[in-house]
Amino acid sequence: MKNLKTILLITTVSLITSCKFQDKESISDNQIKRYEKQILLFQKEYSIPGLAVGISLNDSLIYSKGFGFSDIENQIKVTPNTPFRIASITKPFTVAVLMKLVEDGKINLDWKIKDYYPDYLGSCERILGYFNTDMPEYSFLLNQYQPNRDDITLKHHLSHTAEKVPGESYKYNGFLFGMLSDVIETVTLSKFDILVDNLIIKKLNLKNSLSSQLDTSKPNVIKSLAKPYIIKSNGTFEIGEYPDLELNAGAGIISTVTDLMKFDNAINQNLLVKESTKKEQFQPLILNNGDISPYGLGWFTQKYKGYTLIWHNGWQPNSYSGLYLKVLEKNLTLVLLANSEGLSAPFELGKGDVLSSDFAKSFLELVINE
Repeated sequence: MKNLKTILLITTVSLITSCKFQDKESISDNQIKRYEKQILLFQKEYSIPGLAVGISLNDSLIYSKGFGFSDIENQIKVTPNTPFRIASITKPFTVAVLMKLVEDGKINLDWKIKDYYPDYLGSCERILGYFNTDMPEYSFLLNQYQPNRDDITLKHHLSHTAEKVPGESYKYNGFLFGMLSDVIETVTLSKFDILVDNLIIKKLNLKNSLSSQLDTSKPNVIKSLAKPYIIKSNGTFEIGEYPDLELNAGAGIISTVTDLMKFDNAINQNLLVKESTKKEQFQPLILNNGDISPYGLGWFTQKYKGYTLIWHNGWQPNSYSGLYLKVLEKNLTLVLLANSEGLSAPFELGKGDVLSSDFAKSFLELVINE
């Protein structure tokens, strides 16, 4: 009898725990509808002409929708399959390629970048000279970087800790991150866009994605690419300029909400790198003084109400923006892509706090109630 009571007690506790867990891992239609209303308000507030949204739970796409227009002039509406330039959301693709090469023993993150970047010192000097002379507003990208040092590693570039004394402080720098594609090409003797195509886009059958806007293999993707827009002072939109058409480690990929969810599933299921490698990417870097950086290896990482947030934003000024947010313990992912800078520019996300984004904060407040 005592054993029967024990069994019943354990069973009851298990059922309660199971129900509680299941409740935590579900999202109601009401929550989604409330978030959709928030999106519409934010779209208007931040002057976003076209926006695609996707939500995935337990590797299933439970919500996807387009808002506004990918082409205002021709009244073409955004859908979940509308291609956008994803800007710095390219970085999670890069780290997937790079860490696979690490697993294969072809790259070591402790290598000094000067040994694997062609004409390293000369290139840095020429680029900084160009910035200072012709584009002084961008000189900050290199004027605190000291390429003559002998202790700047690939990991420093991958974690945005390469400036001043390497590893001493975090400062988001997409330009320095972009140097990693040159390193990858030097080591593999293969073009970076080909590696991205073979190791991710083709492998995962991302039908509406391209490694860059120069890729002509899918004319329909280029044809349906959302046009970039700038908001004018009178509140109307005008077509902006496309960012650099080439791919580098920091930016350049074209993708859709639907394809990014496939990419996300591959991350969750360890189809790109091993579980241990993935965990390494998601761990915040510990700085030289013991402080915790908001960035790991190719991903931002932070805590919210006990949950682990892994995320990245994308921002091409006057053209495109995006947000890719994972809540690890819930196996929950939010992806947003836009054809203006409104998803990123107002929020200073490079500082490392995704809660500064109204789009992220409102979503998290809806789905995390504990």
